[in-house]
Amino acid sequence: MIVLLRGFVAFMLFHRFIILSLSFLLISCGIFDTDDPDRGIGGDPNNLPSRPWDGKTHSEPKYDKDKRIYYITDATHFAWIMKRTNDNDSVVYDNDTLLFINNINMDNKTIQGIRIFQGTLDGNDKTIENILINRSAKNSAVGLIGRLLDNGTIKDITIKNGSISGMTSVGGIVGSAKNTKITNVRNINVNVTGSGDSIGGIAGSIDNVTIELALNSSKVLGSGSDSNGIGGIVGYATEGSVVIKSANSGALKGAQNVGGIIGRSVSSSVSLSHNNGNVLNGIFIGGIFGSSMSGSIDNSSNTGDLEGTGSIGGIVGHVSKDTNITYVYNYGRLFASDSVKSIGRIVGKEGDDFAGSYVNNFYLKDKSLESVGEPKSEDAGFGIDASGFKLSTSFDEWDFVNIWKIDDKYPVLRWRLEVDNKESFNNTE
Repeated sequence: MIVLLRGFVAFMLFHRFIILSLSFLLISCGIFDTDDPDRGIGGDPNNLPSRPWDGKTHSEPKYDKDKRIYYITDATHFAWIMKRTNDNDSVVYDNDTLLFINNINMDNKTIQGIRIFQGTLDGNDKTIENILINRSAKNSAVGLIGRLLDNGTIKDITIKNGSISGMTSVGGIVGSAKNTKITNVRNINVNVTGSGDSIGGIAGSIDNVTIELALNSSKVLGSGSDSNGIGGIVGYATEGSVVIKSANSGALKGAQNVGGIIGRSVSSSVSLSHNNGNVLNGIFIGGIFGSSMSGSIDNSSNTGDLEGTGSIGGIVGHVSKDTNITYVYNYGRLFASDSVKSIGRIVGKEGDDFAGSYVNNFYLKDKSLESVGEPKSEDAGFGIDASGFKLSTSFDEWDFVNIWKIDDKYPVLRWRLEVDNKESFNNTE
């Protein structure tokens, strides 16, 4: 019996030795690390931890040198990314990708955002919530990313709850961007405020930038007495910039050039987009553009109410040069004092140099809402009563197979019906 017992004990010790040896080998190879809270990269990312930021901890994220990917699994990782670029002007993450593995909670602790960025921010359909950026004393470029440089990309990210404030070029996702692309981004209840020019729910100012599938449901405020360029999606767009398949439902206020999609547009275009947010205050007020100089709008609509002190248009407040407006409608109400004459259901006022065109545009015909603008502004569209807005036959040559679909009251863009935007489009006025 004693011999058998000794044999059993020897067997168990040998078995334990084998297990410990194998564990040591796995740890040495980096396959199994009991002390690594981020283990599992490359495995099941949904099981990784994500802790709210404590306001001070900065943890370096895992970095794949071959793929040049930073894996952002925790708020402390994002804090480290921001601190690194804010501490060193030369760090712009050129050709690097920031890949979000989890939703990130900044817990309303003050952050600076990523000041300069030239890589790819891949949100991986994740959300950064409880954001607080207050750089009202800074001159320009304030947002989750301050400056997005040539060939940089932002995609598949949502910001939710909080506020962002600055002076000039202030945006929810990016302050200023040039020669870049931004796609599938949302700003949900992260209110954006700027005391200067170019304030937008998604981007402050853009130059030769394409924005696609951008949704904003947050308030955008130009707080300065001469704030210029306030937009639900973009404050100021120039040089071939394009906004496509985007929508705003947030309330907008500013001194001049305030638009549901773009506040001030120069040589830029909007397509397949919609505004439902109320646009208030100032001059050059429009449901899509506050003002447009050489650009275009097509297959877009406004249902938000507009109120201002001059040049108020259901689609564009003021147009100049070769701005072309085709296949759009306005269903929103216009409010102005009796002294305001430049007001129109489609266009508020045309500049003396206007050389553009209007094609098959419509507005809700109601005696209390008839245009009292300049004669050419009235020619920008055709009036339809409420019952007519429910009929596709009222909209001459519009595409109701691929682009539009009649809803309860009026035509709706089909892509909007395909996007689950119930949460992002709760109006936050």
